[in-house]
Amino acid sequence: MPSLTPDEPTRTDLATRADIEDMLRRFYGRVLVDDLLADPFAEIRESGLESHLPIMCDFWETVLFGAHLYQGSALRVHRSVHTRHRLEARHFLRWLTLWSTTVGQMFQGPIAEHATVHATRIARAMHRNLTGTDSAELDALTTRLHHRVREDHPTDRSPGGVLDDRTASHRLEHGQATDFTETHPNSRRAG
Repeated sequence: MPSLTPDEPTRTDLATRADIEDMLRRFYGRVLVDDLLADPFAEIRESGLESHLPIMCDFWETVLFGAHLYQGSALRVHRSVHTRHRLEARHFLRWLTLWSTTVGQMFQGPIAEHATVHATRIARAMHRNLTGTDSAELDALTTRLHHRVREDHPTDRSPGGVLDDRTASHRLEHGQATDFTETHPNSRRAG
């Protein structure tokens, strides 16, 4: 007898800018109404997601596919947010929870895993730069994700695997936070 519940659709890996845009729309749809994150993201809500989305698509397309589209400084933008609304470890943890949930529900594969690892590494470095402190929870989450990716994809070198946290902090500070794809075997270059 056939099942009365539809089968879960097969999830593929992130492969295109359209994939990134779909993921970001779902992610920000959650963030902008989240009890903890609504205030820090109020400016995006006020200006509209459509004005922010192309920048974030450029950022993630650069991080994941080496497209070299994003030329800004993610740290500078978040310093401005931090000035208006103090960002703490709990904000970064919630952001990462929503991010990893969204990525995991929509995509499956090495690039999707790397999207989560990169987000964790960036959040950890950004928290350190903004607050001047480490977070045991962010450190533990970063370690768990890196181990999981290495176990799931032992022959696929994580682009984050060759980038230590001091380097991530330096790149965030100097507007180079997206240059994580240098060693990724699945990187594609804009051309």
